[in-house]
Amino acid sequence: MRCTMKRDLELLEVILLKVEQQPLGAPFITNKDFSNRDPALVAAHIQLLCDKHYVIAAQNGDDKWSISRITFDGYDYLDLLRGSTLT
Repeated sequence: MRCTMKRDLELLEVILLKVEQQPLGAPFITNKDFSNRDPALVAAHIQLLCDKHYVIAAQNGDDKWSISRITFDGYDYLDLLRGSTLT
């Protein structure tokens, strides 16, 4: 059986907000920091954010990601998400 994934704009926003809320110099955010979400799904969405250069992140093994920061383009995307209604 093949599993599929749909892009979840709300999850992308949640990831970016969590990174933005980290105090300066705080440890990395990882996909395991989203306890109410499937870590594999979070990892896939972190990969999407990396693909668009919205975050600086590193893959530390299968489905293990750590995010160090949001890029300038990532902040622009976050501002766009904040201004829209996700329904």
